[in-house]
Amino acid sequence: MLRNFISVSILCSLLLTTGCLDALTNSGNSGKFWGEDCEDVSEEVCPSGQAPDFSLVDQTGAPVNLTLYEGKVVVVSFVYTYCPDVCPALTYQLRKLSEELGDDYGESVEFITITVDPVRDTPERLASFAENNKADWRFLTSVSNDSFGDMVSIWADYRVYVDIDEEACSGNGHYMEGYDGCHCNPGFMQDSNDTYFGKDVCIVDPNYSNLNVTFDQGSLEYDLILALEQFNEAGGVVTEEFTLQTIDTYLSQTFPSSWTLQGTGDQSHKSRDYYNNNLTLIEFFHTDCSVCNAQIPALKEFHSNFSEQVDVISIGGYSLSGNIDNMSKIETFASEHNVSWPYLYDEDGTMMSSFGLELRYPSWVLLEGNLSSGPPQVVDSFVGRESYHDLVHRIENRSSPINVSEQLVQVLDYFGHWRQDHISDNEMLSIISDLLGYEFEQESDKEIKNYGVSHSNKLYLIDKEGNFRVVWRGLEWTYASVYHDVQLLLL
Repeated sequence: MLRNFISVSILCSLLLTTGCLDALTNSGNSGKFWGEDCEDVSEEVCPSGQAPDFSLVDQTGAPVNLTLYEGKVVVVSFVYTYCPDVCPALTYQLRKLSEELGDDYGESVEFITITVDPVRDTPERLASFAENNKADWRFLTSVSNDSFGDMVSIWADYRVYVDIDEEACSGNGHYMEGYDGCHCNPGFMQDSNDTYFGKDVCIVDPNYSNLNVTFDQGSLEYDLILALEQFNEAGGVVTEEFTLQTIDTYLSQTFPSSWTLQGTGDQSHKSRDYYNNNLTLIEFFHTDCSVCNAQIPALKEFHSNFSEQVDVISIGGYSLSGNIDNMSKIETFASEHNVSWPYLYDEDGTMMSSFGLELRYPSWVLLEGNLSSGPPQVVDSFVGRESYHDLVHRIENRSSPINVSEQLVQVLDYFGHWRQDHISDNEMLSIISDLLGYEFEQESDKEIKNYGVSHSNKLYLIDKEGNFRVVWRGLEWTYASVYHDVQLLLL
């Protein structure tokens, strides 16, 4: 296994802002950096003095060096576009930070992201990565004949460790800081039978291979494959985003997305608190709906007799004849009817549509399953007033949950990250196609050599004078914590 070990460090400067995070600078420790002060750590962790300049190109092919950012705070991070998890997550945090900066972003604070994989990360590839991750700052690489050699000195100047593995977990994974051994691609696993090198080798997962057979027509997996096929054959007419939204609709109508909603008494409620009792009955209602008011006695009787078997939840926050419910109305409604089950407020007003429901009240969804044994599923949905006996009949005659393949479980898990912008559209489509055994590839990727890249995760804050000031190491930072330190640099 051929490896090139290079000690390198990162240049990263951070941002200021005047947004909802301003309160962070008013805390008792507001005068002290939350990251590591470069004056208090060794030179190997954070170099002292001026950040060395460089000459690279961005995703448009335009030349870039540090002199372009004189008098500004600069945020410089290091990623590579073939990284499917940590790098998109880091980019997401930076994007959130840029949003908090408001008018200061681009004026007083700039971001730079430098690749640790210049051979594959061409300007075109970086442009695609930036677009997919909704990042509007500069992504830098080298386009010389010795692009890797050009980057070595830059990485060394900024103390970033880079490990290029020519065999890349046997070509089926990559290394990830904080993960023991190879982080294998879907369908592959660490070779536990190899006593000495198993963690550095990704082999085909036999269980995955056995499961990865054709899916029956009418199955959810089959519908997802049809969506992929439509995208593949459309020749660019159907976008990645539209295809994933279509797939998201298929999934959400059977497998509910996770949620956090405000309840009466100013309590926060999470889906995981309820999807663990085998059955969950959700009523979508409106406080001005006469049928919803008339529904209460039957629902009270049902809850009294079935509370140990069925979690009952009522959710409002929707429109009726132009009137939109709010938390105050919902609290009054629940209090007047003296109910004993949770009444929650969907502030965004999107949860009904995520189940494919129209604004008709009351509307109902019955879910079966729990998080410990697999994802909960919608086994019934209906509209209108239900008597006590109607509700009991619904429970006793509900549809059976569909069989969930291992591939579909993994698709649902990855989709949770995609919904939070942790995974780009392009990478999400690739993951789904890999998991479901649908083969399509982009022309530009066919001749790309496969190898793994491992690198240290650092974030540096460079002040307006161009000096290293703060370093964040690993993944223990968020946009909010870095925001605090940027604010101090902007004082």
